[in-house]
Formats: sequence, structure tokens, C-alpha cells
Amino acid sequence: MTDHSVSLVANLITLFLALAIGTRMGYAVAARGTVHQIELMDRHFDGSRELFERQQVLQRETDLRMRSREELRSSYEVLGLWLHQMGQTLDEIHFGASSDEKQMRDKAEALVSRRPWEVVSPPAGAASAEFYWSADVLRKIRELQQPYAKFIMHTRLAMREPGLDLALSSSHVDDDAWEHWTELHRLIVGIKNQAREDLMSTSPAQQRA
Repeated sequence: MTDHSVSLVANLITLFLALAIGTRMGYAVAARGTVHQIELMDRHFDGSRELFERQQVLQRETDLRMRSREELRSSYEVLGLWLHQMGQTLDEIHFGASSDEKQMRDKAEALVSRRPWEVVSPPAGAASAEFYWSADVLRKIRELQQPYAKFIMHTRLAMREPGLDLALSSSHVDDDAWEHWTELHRLIVGIKNQAREDLMSTSPAQQRA
């Protein structure tokens, strides 16, 4: 083999070795680049997943608060309707007892014959709504009992007292029951104001006394 052949073979071997080393280094660099890209993708995916999960939690909390507020609002609508009906009952008793119209007096007599706690206690149909009423509202509702009992007592005495003509009986009703009738309406207004405060509050107290 001539010196030229030996030199050519040596050059070829060197070239092959360089190509092999370069190819391996290229693979290694490419592999490191792929691993880095995968790590970046993993971190991006984890961040997106955590953001999505946080958004889902916040959305559920928002939905829950909105549903709770709607249930609270509905429960206080039941309260408002009941208080309105109670106010009408008080007026029908008071003005009917002092009226000279037989129909109005007969209705007043029928109303005062009802058991007192049936008038000043929330009806059974409001039981589910009552769960949402605040402790202050429930306390104020209980405050209706004593003045209502006195109001009914004075009204009954005046309407059934023997020996009094209609005009005298009506005047007697006004003198003795007016104070308690006024107090009851004042208490009803107080309950409505408390309900309004509960609805305006972002975290209304809902624990019973």
C-alpha cells in the first residue's frame, strides 16, 4: 500500500469518526432540547390545570352564594306576606270591634275567637322559609305575643261587656286596645326593618337565638 493510500484511509477514518461523534452530539443536544421542551410543556399544563381548578372552585362558590341569596330572598318574601296578612288581621279586629256595622263586628268577633298563637306565630307553610330568618327576626316575632294577648283581651272585654250600648262599647275598645294595636304595628315595622337589614347584609346572621 502506498503512502498516498495510507493517508487516504487515515483521512477517511478521521472523517467517519468526526461524523459519528458529531451525529451523537447532535442526538444528545436534540434529546436535551426535547426534554427541556417537555418540561416546559408539563409546567404549562400544570399551571393551566391549577388555574382551571381554581376557576371551577370560584365558580362553584359564586353559584352557591347566589343560590343562598336567592333562597334567603324567597324566605323573606314569605315573611313579608305573613306580616302583611297579620297587619290586616289586626286592623280588621280593631276597626271591626269599634264599628257600628254588624258585618264588620261579626268578622272581628270571629277573628278574636281564634287562638292567639295562631295569629302571631309563623304558619306551618312558612316552616322551610323560617329556617333562613335571622335570630333577630325570630326574636322580634316572639315579641308580638304579649302585646297581642293584651290587645285581644281588651277587645274581647269591650265587645262582650254586658250593659254597654254599641257607641259606648266602641269608645271603650278605642281607649283600651289602641295602645296595644299601635304597639303591634310598631313591632311589625321593626321586623320588616330587620328583614331589610338582613337582605342588605352580605353575611346575614342566620343562627337562631
